[in-house]
Amino acid sequence: MTFYVDTDIDLNIRKLDELLEKLKLMEDKSKMIHFVTIKEFAEIRNCSLATARKIYLLPSFPSEDVGKTKVAEINSIINWYSQKRDKRNELLDCSKNNLRGKR
Repeated sequence: MTFYVDTDIDLNIRKLDELLEKLKLMEDKSKMIHFVTIKEFAEIRNCSLATARKIYLLPSFPSEDVGKTKVAEINSIINWYSQKRDKRNELLDCSKNNLRGKR
């Protein structure tokens, strides 16, 4: 005895694969933008909150204010670390007593 089922399993599998691919793309996009607070940054770097705040206040550091919270996007932080910079001059730029030229 033979039974024939009139369904297109291949078509349904293709549709399911398309839906899974769209779901994966949406998940990837949601992971693309991740903001890091000063506290999270201190934990990532294993440094004090004071040090993390100083870094967030550097003119070249890609932080921004969201309400009363300073945040930085994780990919911007990675890009910032990959660039070479003169740390001494940068630290002087953000100090209250600008010592540039007083050497």
